[in-house]
Amino acid sequence: MPSQRARLTNEFLRLTTKSMWKPDLDLGSIRAHMARMDARLGRRALPVAREEIRIAGVPASWIGEKALEAAGTILYIHGGAWCLHAPAAYARLATSLSAATGMRVLLIDYRLAPEHRFPAGSDDCLGVYRWLIEQGYHERPLVVAGDSAGGNLTLVTLQRARDAGLPMPCCAVPISPSTDMTMSGPSGQYNAEADSMFSLAAADIFPGLYCPGEDLTNPMISPLFGNWWGLPPLLFHAGSTELLLDDSVRAQDRARQAGVEAYIQVWLNLPHVFHVFHWLPESQQGIAAIAHFIAAMSKTSPRTVPYRIPGLPQVERATAEGLTA
Repeated sequence: MPSQRARLTNEFLRLTTKSMWKPDLDLGSIRAHMARMDARLGRRALPVAREEIRIAGVPASWIGEKALEAAGTILYIHGGAWCLHAPAAYARLATSLSAATGMRVLLIDYRLAPEHRFPAGSDDCLGVYRWLIEQGYHERPLVVAGDSAGGNLTLVTLQRARDAGLPMPCCAVPISPSTDMTMSGPSGQYNAEADSMFSLAAADIFPGLYCPGEDLTNPMISPLFGNWWGLPPLLFHAGSTELLLDDSVRAQDRARQAGVEAYIQVWLNLPHVFHVFHWLPESQQGIAAIAHFIAAMSKTSPRTVPYRIPGLPQVERATAEGLTA
């Protein structure tokens, strides 16, 4: 069962976020709402070492451990429907990931639509990943992670990097990723009411801002339809009531069919990218789960508490109906 804080957060999101999605909603209003949410999510930021940098022309921040002391590197690609950013919230999430893993986190500020439409953001992510490889970061544990649109860009970056002949990271963590921009997964219908943050109207808005006129089955837009062969081990996280649940479930299936070591954890009745809601006990549990997966794949030691979550397998296969072995 979700915590009381999770239940209250779901109700808060229904009132403040889900209720605003209308077909004629303008981007300025969406960005203003995101700024208000960012102020709340980034409140009482955690103390952390931070270094601003530009990599391949992309603004970025190194967060957490000093380079020589870090167990490895996490390239984190933030979410925001390809159009939005919540810098304070993601700096806090990156800080938590660094503390849990002992790794240094590179948080990148890729170009956003509609000012910079597809494939600008994807090109930025690939450029930063290429730089990390050229600088030898893959010689120690290297991880790519991202949420929502950033989860989409995580998978697109991996597929493009593989096609370019670049080495793969030791693992990747897509959190509630959008993998199918056509929204053909059943959860887009059966979770339409249950999702506390998004409605189908929201799902209709963002393709027109990010990739107007493009074929939505293009793997660089919808990585579900791409080639999954040769990707690194993957851990998907998703909430059971998300519109995008099947984007993770079907992506894991596609990855496994291609011989990729892929896992999924579906969290009961939690909102989209619940990891950013730092007041939730489930947020801390989710970060701990990610840290233990990364440790297993990179042969490092997590710095978080032992990962024991009642009712949730450590790393198990899951279906839309629930967790199964």
